[in-house]
Amino acid sequence: MEESQKILTGAAELFMRIGIKSVSMDDIAREIGVSKKTIYKHFKDKKQLIFNVLEARILQEKAACNECYSKDGNAVQKMIDISRHISHQHRDINPTLIFDLQKYYPSAWAKMETFQKDFISGVIIQNIEEGQTEGLYRKEIEPKIAATMYDALIQGMMQQLTHRENNYNFKTLHLQMVSYHLHGICTIPGREFLNNHVNEITNE
Repeated sequence: MEESQKILTGAAELFMRIGIKSVSMDDIAREIGVSKKTIYKHFKDKKQLIFNVLEARILQEKAACNECYSKDGNAVQKMIDISRHISHQHRDINPTLIFDLQKYYPSAWAKMETFQKDFISGVIIQNIEEGQTEGLYRKEIEPKIAATMYDALIQGMMQQLTHRENNYNFKTLHLQMVSYHLHGICTIPGREFLNNHVNEITNE
């Protein structure tokens, strides 16, 4: 693994477990097993490192979604496959990470929100249109409006995660969110398929 990629991967894992604000460059260097000087050789400061970590994660998410969508299966199955990947990747996320991005690194958080609104919404629109063609999603559903509502569900889930009285982890909230979305747009045949496969979302 290239040195810069090793730093990005190690920093991402540390941020996911602990959050961002409380993690120093010394902590990252110690976690990865390199000197702090080595980190600064590749990244100007912590802000740039965070931004690059986020960019790398977005590219990974896009590649994973495209891979899930390239496989055989109906629209409901593809949505389940994508959701399973997301659930697996974020199952150990510390809610502090989201809070820290929103409060201390708004430009990085804005990039994440753009990814959600543009790429994820595009995936949802495509998925709904395919499902309607297959007779698994209700014809009266307007894909663009449903995609906007899905984005609102994501925002609500993020708010719940960072709420100080939240008692649910990412995996639980994400399963409820996806189930809520799919049950709302599925036809009877689509719902039958969903009920038989929805637990795949939380399979490791």
